Amino acid sequence: MLPEPEKPRVLSEKYAGFVRKFLGPFLPRYRAQNIGKTVYQICSTCPGYKEFWIDECHLPDTFQTWFSTTSLYVWLMMVRIRADPNAKHYNQGLVDSFFRDAEHRIRRSGVTSGRIVNDTLKDLVSSFKGTVMSLDQGFASSDAVLAAAVWRNMLPDDGMVLQVGEITRFIRSQLAALDKRSVDDLIANKFKFQSIR
Repeated sequence: MLPEPEKPRVLSEKYAGFVRKFLGPFLPRYRAQNIGKTVYQICSTCPGYKEFWIDECHLPDTFQTWFSTTSLYVWLMMVRIRADPNAKHYNQGLVDSFFRDAEHRIRRSGVTSGRIVNDTLKDLVSSFKGTVMSLDQGFASSDAVLAAAVWRNMLPDDGMVLQVGEITRFIRSQLAALDKRSVDDLIANKFKFQSIR
């Protein structure tokens, strides 16, 4: 008769609980970069980018236009993630992914000087912080304040009243759609931004 196979050793629940308690606070930071990358992929799609932002708003198809429009989508996602207990880490991962993409695009455009890349990124960080602050203020206030933030940060021409209204309605509708989704849905890539039109 063969001896009974040895049962695999399993951590006792008490020990596993200790490990979870000890390592638990570090998990959000550890996972944040991967989560940020996944969520950034949703932001970077910018549905209708050419049709609305380039053709309708007459913005030049440049790095700056890409940056300012993608900033809007990143901000929308940041607003939703803020409600999560791990928001600080997840939003940092999202912003890190955004700026890694920006750096990659700068280098791909032919800029090889590390100093120029770093200086450009510093300017972009300042611009992004300003955009986030003004959109936050508009979000917390009224559509008029939000529209002013859109106009100031995204559209160069005073004659774009209709587009400002469309973008403002788009922001409110996408924030409402995001509010119905869990952060787990975002992490699992189960959300897509709608086109502005």
